[in-house]
Amino acid sequence: MEKVIIPALFVIFLIAAITPRIIQKQKKIETVGCIGIDKRIFMLGKISLFTSFILILVQQFFVNLSLFETKEIFFWACVVLLGLGVMFFTLAIMGLGTFSLRVGLAQEKTALRTTGIYRVSRNPMLFGLYLMALASAIYVQNPINWILVIIALTVHHKIILAEELSMRDRFGEQWTEYCNSVRRYL
Repeated sequence: MEKVIIPALFVIFLIAAITPRIIQKQKKIETVGCIGIDKRIFMLGKISLFTSFILILVQQFFVNLSLFETKEIFFWACVVLLGLGVMFFTLAIMGLGTFSLRVGLAQEKTALRTTGIYRVSRNPMLFGLYLMALASAIYVQNPINWILVIIALTVHHKIILAEELSMRDRFGEQWTEYCNSVRRYL
């Protein structure tokens, strides 16, 4: 059973991440918006994040990458954080109202989402990714993985800060009120 839980969570994550892209492609909807930070730094953050995810599977199925004794508590902490991360990520995509996933901010006119999971977090999709990265750091206790996670979290935080400036410009007072009532992460 333990060998199935983590892959199942990743399958759910991949379905949540890929399905919107397929739908958008069929409807000819642009999926790349304004990134807000240097593209190379953006890509470094994405590569670091997804590499840390892959290391979870490598450790579970192929080789122990941890420098410390692997304890069952680390596995279950990983499962809980992955599960919460996948939940936040999936609910965020569904909460966008169009089952949408976009890289960066949309260039066309959009509405500010403040209901559902967006009442709990202004950035539930990225918060979910953060939880998944932390799951990796706990389960794969290796300095290389920790560096990857730190890079990923730092770059994604910069992305959020850039997006928030754009959101403030786009939505004005509505954005300010939303920021006053809902925290950036949780």
